[in-house]
Amino acid sequence: MRRAGLLVALLAVSCATTGAEGEGDRDLPSVGVGPFRKLADAEVPSVAPFLLEGRGSNYREPAVLDDHGDTLLYAVARRDDGADVIVRTRATDGRAFFGAGGDIGHSPAVVLVPDAPWEGGALGGPFAVRVGQEIWLYYAAAGGIGLARSSDGFSFHKEPGPIFVADPNAARWEQSPVRAPSVVVLPDGRFRLFYASGVSIGEAESTDGLRFRRLDADVATAELDPVLAPSAPPAPGSLAPHEKPPFDMVAVSDPSASLRTTSAGRLLVRVLYTGVTDSAVTAIGYAGRFGDTGPLTRNPVPVYSVHQGEAAPALMDRGETSMLYVQQIRRGTSDTTYPAVAGAVAPVTVTLPAPADFPDSP
Repeated sequence: MRRAGLLVALLAVSCATTGAEGEGDRDLPSVGVGPFRKLADAEVPSVAPFLLEGRGSNYREPAVLDDHGDTLLYAVARRDDGADVIVRTRATDGRAFFGAGGDIGHSPAVVLVPDAPWEGGALGGPFAVRVGQEIWLYYAAAGGIGLARSSDGFSFHKEPGPIFVADPNAARWEQSPVRAPSVVVLPDGRFRLFYASGVSIGEAESTDGLRFRRLDADVATAELDPVLAPSAPPAPGSLAPHEKPPFDMVAVSDPSASLRTTSAGRLLVRVLYTGVTDSAVTAIGYAGRFGDTGPLTRNPVPVYSVHQGEAAPALMDRGETSMLYVQQIRRGTSDTTYPAVAGAVAPVTVTLPAPADFPDSP
């Protein structure tokens, strides 16, 4: 209980305008993970805060990866035939992406299509991680979570079947296909998979990134527990006037995991996620823990909330500044809306320079 109480106190620091450095391990969980503000007009090459948008393309569910200072972005897109595929684009500054709205005549490169029977005709939830000299792209489809590997980031070789599927017999809370994979590699080489199913987020471990076993977030209970579940509803009459209920008391989803080592040498696991309220409003939350086992402790307030359907966060932490990429509703006209990829930055006090030129390739 002492450890959990300490982490709650530390996480609450991210309510401030900047993440705090603290001393030793104190206050470090907020560094690099918000709070975020949406990008302003002068910070994007087209319509703020959107960085990748196109009516009909329905760009969504972004994943980002550093490439020698450039930002690679993988996202789901709607193909002309209606199939959901995964595309890749690139920006030298994290904002001016090849094939974005202002980059006339160019489009992101399609790198993965649903051509296996188990995928069910659509791909979703990409997450990219470097493993040796390759980019491993985990993704979701109808039959579970898949993996494709590439040496150049364009040509991917898929595993023949899903590498992880829902199992309600092992975890009763897995009441829907597993989705939204996010994978980190621990300092000792073990892989950790965070994934969503039902209304919760689970965790699994692998030594090779292919064969995962589920982890129990609370070994004190008889059942296998998720690493993060929805917040408990407030007791009747417990909310103060104008106080809002928890932003994630209906569902948590779309985990985006990253690691940081504190100045005291402790491993910090950080997970951004989508929280859903009882009125179906979404916001981006943050939960974390010290060490590689146990449940995540959530920040009680979201780190990004604009009431525009924000979901599927992706983090690019560059030290002094961090970029957040999210799926968000783009309003074309009064009666036309579609999903697009928007950008936000932390700390909220930073002002980014004018965007760079668009690159000449994705």
